[in-house]
Amino acid sequence: MTATRIRAPSWLGGNDAPKSENSLIKWGERLSPSEGWTTFGLVVGMLLLVGGSVRSAEWVETPGLRTMMIVAALVGLLLAKVRAPAVLLHVSGLLLGFVVVVLLTSSLADGDSVREQVQELWRRIGDWYDAATSGGISRDLLPFTLILMTVGWLIAYASSWFTFRSRNVWIPVVIAGVAVLTNLSFLPGRFTHWFFLFTFFAMLLVVRIGVLENQDRWRNLGVRFSAVSGWLTVSSAIWIAAAALLVSAAVPEYVPVSKPLATLWKVGRSPLSDTENHFARLFSGMPSKKDQAGRFFGDSLPFQGAISFGGEVVFWASSDYPSYWVSQTYSEYTPEGWLAGKTQKVEAGPDVLPPARSDDLERVPVEQTIQLNFDTRNFLSGGGLDWVSRKADLRALAPMSFEIEIAEPDKDVEFPQDIQGLAGELRQSFEAGTEDFVEAAVTRMLPDDLVLAEASYFAPKDEERRLKSVTLARKDSISPEIVSWRFAEEVPKEGAYFMTSAVSVATNADLNESGEDYGAFITDHYLQLPSTLPDRIRDLAEELTADADTPLNKALAIQDYLRGPDFTYAQDIDEPPIEADGVDHFLFETRTGYSDYFASSMAVMLRAAGVPSRMAAGYAPGEYDPDSGLRFIRDSDSHGWVQAYFPDYGWIDFEPTPEWPLHERGLLPEPSTELPAGGAAGNSGLDPLDLDELLNLDQADDFARNDSFLGLPTVTDSRFNPLRYLVPLAIVVVVAAVVWLIGQALWMASFARTPQLERPFAKMGRLGSLAGVRRGRNLTPLEYATMLAAGSPKIAGAAFLIGRAFSGNRYGSQEPSLEEVEQLEGAWKSMRLSLVGRALGRLVPSFTPQAK
Repeated sequence: MTATRIRAPSWLGGNDAPKSENSLIKWGERLSPSEGWTTFGLVVGMLLLVGGSVRSAEWVETPGLRTMMIVAALVGLLLAKVRAPAVLLHVSGLLLGFVVVVLLTSSLADGDSVREQVQELWRRIGDWYDAATSGGISRDLLPFTLILMTVGWLIAYASSWFTFRSRNVWIPVVIAGVAVLTNLSFLPGRFTHWFFLFTFFAMLLVVRIGVLENQDRWRNLGVRFSAVSGWLTVSSAIWIAAAALLVSAAVPEYVPVSKPLATLWKVGRSPLSDTENHFARLFSGMPSKKDQAGRFFGDSLPFQGAISFGGEVVFWASSDYPSYWVSQTYSEYTPEGWLAGKTQKVEAGPDVLPPARSDDLERVPVEQTIQLNFDTRNFLSGGGLDWVSRKADLRALAPMSFEIEIAEPDKDVEFPQDIQGLAGELRQSFEAGTEDFVEAAVTRMLPDDLVLAEASYFAPKDEERRLKSVTLARKDSISPEIVSWRFAEEVPKEGAYFMTSAVSVATNADLNESGEDYGAFITDHYLQLPSTLPDRIRDLAEELTADADTPLNKALAIQDYLRGPDFTYAQDIDEPPIEADGVDHFLFETRTGYSDYFASSMAVMLRAAGVPSRMAAGYAPGEYDPDSGLRFIRDSDSHGWVQAYFPDYGWIDFEPTPEWPLHERGLLPEPSTELPAGGAAGNSGLDPLDLDELLNLDQADDFARNDSFLGLPTVTDSRFNPLRYLVPLAIVVVVAAVVWLIGQALWMASFARTPQLERPFAKMGRLGSLAGVRRGRNLTPLEYATMLAAGSPKIAGAAFLIGRAFSGNRYGSQEPSLEEVEQLEGAWKSMRLSLVGRALGRLVPSFTPQAK
């Protein structure tokens, strides 16, 4: 009887399989993750939720983001299984990611070929970088697409690498979770489901890795287990995670937070305020997705697309005068929008003298009270500030400086007219030759309002040194030119403040007599226009003001033109093209826009006509309520308007937006027609003791405590409120628990690559070092255990047991049984509290009595 030899088929790697197929199978097994493709699927699922949350927000176009993240995860998996230095592998992964990201992003750029698209991408990145480094504005969102795609690749690659290289699942969960939460923090509540889905996959991934770790430990100990048990654990995790998410979704979104913790959070977050300001400047075309009370008025005001406002009240005001409420003005015009210009700090407050003013004609003091309905540092001013009840950090324009290049006259076009003429004189004096005492000669040529800041030289070979450039600085204005109003500290919701404002009651007849003696400081800043301004804007300004013989008539002519039938007010508009000038696009292409476009157009044309002007942002006067005597200013009153400068009268408001009524000018209205009878508190007509009733606040006691300067009696609640103590205590407990869990995770992760049988000794050494007993290089494990036992005799037995087990496993290759492993774990648990106590004891200073 002949024995039959059965060969395995080729697809199972039998002997009849070709060598090439065997090698492919071996490579496939080598590259296949030992954690299983299920783990890879969970990682990919988590990453797809990150990408999905970004795509659903529709910040910018992100072509192939989720597909790219899958590719990045696969690259991270493959490189994690390659035996090579990690640095080389990371360089390879990043280079591949760079190529993929650039190709995908460049598909959004103009060009007939891939090469042209990539070149266009780099050109636009260069323009964006120039705006970033020069303090300019950028409306181009293609750089943000590049950033999002790059971050997506890095998150996916790093998540896969750490999961399959070291089985460290916490780093992927944390970095992906931060990405999701950061994205959702700028989105309304309807996007919250992305976080729940992400948390579900993250929990499954953590459980999956935990099961694999246990299986490896059991396998090393020779313990039999069924693979089904792992799936049972994951199945249980699915139900537990689902239940936890359902409970989380059912919990109300609002959680009461104590004021100290909220203040601590705001202080810790304050360094991000500058970053947010720069972000708004460099990605000005980014649409806002989240409704918020109160508008953000930063150092830039870019031309944007569609906007929308709510109807909620953002603050209440009492004032005899229907003022615009200004928060920020802008002096520097660019084709992309407005910039605030360089400023210097001016302090204001109840104990500080008001800043000097030069606009004394036809100004009257008006007392104003503002009650906020949102947290803010924005200081809303109702006119020229004389006094304010809270400390404030005002910002005043800094004097301009001008660097005149002797050999490059082409740059003079950006200078004011007087500086251009002076630059020509300097070239005639110093371009042809040299002169001793150059600084003294330059100083003699300067008018009284200019000083020499710096003179630089160059010395060609075989020649004497020659003047290269001269930097001139304008002298500061006697009265600070306030352009930005901020409180020194954030004012909380329902906080209030008093101020006395000097408001203008000048009539048109008064303004017509003001003249045009503006002064160089004003013309430096408020006649500025970029050299790239299209000529047709200047031509239109000249045409509109041809018959106007005074600055006021010029302003009224331009205002009437913009309020005429040729222009339409609308909020749902497209932003100007990237290469277009915003005002030019509005005046000659669309003729449709909202207040930012109308006001910008009037300010620019006023400057072209020789009238100093600026863009102002804040809120319109609001709606007057005769029953309470208050003005209700809503979110929809957020507004931009024009201020023109008149010598001796200062800044005067103009309203070119047809949707808004013309600003009243002249005498103050009679108090009896605007305010309720019975009040007699200065010009406001309000009795401070009735302010709570007028404002009709739900929490008048908090208002009184927060604003004692109002003269309101302090209200205290003597009733015991357990939530006042339980809520802060619960928050402290939760924070402590989170910190403890993070510490535990980091502690366990630090021993992830340590063999199971050596972990107790490694942990003992780590805590021993913190307790002041560091293991020297020449000490054996038993000698180190003896040193630890010398300080704490109670842990001697446990220390010697762990030391002997470590020596046996490391040097004798002894494999302890499962019972011995459990003994080691028990020994470690019995001694760790003692070591922790010794470590904490080192933090407490000891005092040794001194002999007298």
